[in-house]
Amino acid sequence: MPHRPVHRFAVHAAVAFLLAGCVFAIAYHYDNKYLFGPPYGSDGVIEVSDDDLDRLVPLVDGWMLSVDGAPRTETFIGQYSNFSYAPGGTSAFGSAVYELTLSYVGAQRERALVLLVPEVYGDFTLYVNGVVAAAGGDGAQVGIVADRDTRLRLEVRNDEHYYSGLVYPPVLGTAQQMANVSFANALSACVLVLGPLAAALFAFAVRRKRDGDALARDFGVLCAAFAVAGAHGLIWHLGAAGAWWYAVEDAAWTCVLVSAVSVAARAAGLAWTRDARPLVRRTARALWALPVVTLAWALSIPALPGGIEAYGLYQTAVRVGCWALFAVCAAVGLRDRTDEARFVLCGCAVLGAALVANLLDNNAYEPMYGLWQSEYAGLLLVGVFAWMLVERVRRLRLAAEQVRDLEVQVRAAEAGLRHLRSGEEATRAARHDLRHHAAALSRLIDAGEQERCRAYLVELSGQQEAEAPLRYADNLVANAVMAAYLAPAQAAGIEVRCEARVPAELPLRDTELSVLLSNLLSNAVEACERVRAEGAGRPFVSLSMRAQDGRLAVRCENAAVPGASFSRTSKADASRHGLGLPAMRQIVERHGGALYADVEGGVAVVRIVIRLDG
Repeated sequence: MPHRPVHRFAVHAAVAFLLAGCVFAIAYHYDNKYLFGPPYGSDGVIEVSDDDLDRLVPLVDGWMLSVDGAPRTETFIGQYSNFSYAPGGTSAFGSAVYELTLSYVGAQRERALVLLVPEVYGDFTLYVNGVVAAAGGDGAQVGIVADRDTRLRLEVRNDEHYYSGLVYPPVLGTAQQMANVSFANALSACVLVLGPLAAALFAFAVRRKRDGDALARDFGVLCAAFAVAGAHGLIWHLGAAGAWWYAVEDAAWTCVLVSAVSVAARAAGLAWTRDARPLVRRTARALWALPVVTLAWALSIPALPGGIEAYGLYQTAVRVGCWALFAVCAAVGLRDRTDEARFVLCGCAVLGAALVANLLDNNAYEPMYGLWQSEYAGLLLVGVFAWMLVERVRRLRLAAEQVRDLEVQVRAAEAGLRHLRSGEEATRAARHDLRHHAAALSRLIDAGEQERCRAYLVELSGQQEAEAPLRYADNLVANAVMAAYLAPAQAAGIEVRCEARVPAELPLRDTELSVLLSNLLSNAVEACERVRAEGAGRPFVSLSMRAQDGRLAVRCENAAVPGASFSRTSKADASRHGLGLPAMRQIVERHGGALYADVEGGVAVVRIVIRLDG
């Protein structure tokens, strides 16, 4: 393969990297709670005016935090991913209290607002002015009446997860603003779940119909796992999040990474997907144990809190390791110039952009309306791989059609060979009988039996005309189909007239030509058999086939019983018959042609014109 495609692959990867980077940058700058601007809280108090409430107000700064009874210290939400990093914390497990005083300084004395509580890792209870407003399992939105001294207190206890406490900032706004947020979040969740699920169903359908290979199966697993991982928002809003769900979510993300590596490996044609190296294949299959390990480890965290730091390192190692394997797959595919190398390279660029964005944002990103960066990257990866699967299926179907064409050609050659051998045997028999005929004619002439000699010659001539020709057409497939239908019909006493002037090669696929002529002649011969069975006249088939001036013209006439029609079938099982003419019409119209069929005066006529230069 020339070097030019490699350059195109690099361009495609650069475009994918830039596209993903633009998506991440737009999301970071325009849909990030940490960049919504003032008001800013300080020393446990945040003042909010009516002008501030014209938009959503993320409560990021000014919180007072106390971990496991330690002295209170000011923090911003997102500063500590778990309690062990906070002052006074020794482990991710434990309890904490977050406090913030909300001071409304607007034109009114008080104002009804809605507090959007983000995902909280652990059991929590939210107090507003000392009254319980929400607790774990209650959902995400709380109505409050804000005045100059509205005290928010969030008590959290975590005994089951690597993350702990209030990792993401709550959001304050009006009911209408929160309705808009809820609608946007629901729409994002539907896209995040239903889109990959649809792609998974497509992949499994392709696999089931055997249009694809194991790559389609792995892509389906990737999409299904991504849909499960993307359902966290729905689960939280339903109040069903807990240790079991966090374990399932982590296992699903691990499955996404492993299946992405598997898809990339198969697309790149790596040796671990082949039978030639079973040891490597078994090692590669061991990667599929990682989601199970993740699930078991995450579920065991409450019972084994000492392994929580190791679990965090394990998650980081899995993500970096899978991305590295993905990059290796992209390099191998690029080296070997596989058909899917550009898609693998684009997928690697998307994951690389996500990794860079994650490093640059320094954990200061949480979307208000849209998705997380990993979710955007997952959707882009699903899109890239879906495109790759469509192209792969199209290529496999094209290869299957070529194989079917070759099979038709082989069967046609075999049928033509059988017809030639039959003709050779008939010729040998005729040569053997020739001296007997000559002797008989000689005796008739010597005896002066001129009339009997003439009748004998007429009979011999009729026998010669009744013999099927050895070759009907120069085209191999057309000749085989004609021999398969016309030769037995002629041997059965049906009058056959055939004139075929077509070149050895036609722009039609062999399968199309075979279906077209087979249905045409099959219908004609069956109609003649019904004519003979009902004694409705003389059965005959007349076929004319010519290629001229960029057109293929076919005309077939045959005897038909009274009342025959192309609009209905005369066969007993009508549901399984009567499909030949529509199949012929579909082939003809595919090549810009036309088909006409009619029955008049006891003769069925089918005329076909096909463009050969289109």
